[in-house]
Amino acid sequence: MSVPTFPAQFSIPPPYLFLPSGGLAHWLNQNPTYKQYFWNTGFFPYLLPPNFITSSISSQGYSYEDVPLCSNLTTMSEYQAQRYYQQLVLFHKVYSFNSNAYVQSVINNKTPMYYTFKDTQELTNYRSGVQVANKLSPFQVMQQASTLNWIAPFPVFM
Repeated sequence: MSVPTFPAQFSIPPPYLFLPSGGLAHWLNQNPTYKQYFWNTGFFPYLLPPNFITSSISSQGYSYEDVPLCSNLTTMSEYQAQRYYQQLVLFHKVYSFNSNAYVQSVINNKTPMYYTFKDTQELTNYRSGVQVANKLSPFQVMQQASTLNWIAPFPVFM
């Protein structure tokens, strides 16, 4: 069994999946031509598909590329921002470890050895990191933008 390549052949390369701040909305604001792939997901309510654009809206100069998108994580204290950052660092560490373990298990045809948490506190921080990562980079929404062919290479669960 071979491991599928990521990103898939003929797909548009995805942004760095786990952005530390701003998430998908920030990346789309910096790369506005990609906004067109997300108006049918319902995640960004102000992105309107072309068939919704009436002559009065278009006469006012509406362009999906100009619609500012906001992150799901906005105002937070310095403590909260530092805490989220620490949770994301742990999430990256565990995700990378588990993803590599999975790929190696497929290549070597062996059972994967996934990350083992030091204690319940680390597990709790990881679960919080998963929630933060899903708010910043909503993987299901990214997969709904099917023409981009963005698929998380290793499932994000827990």
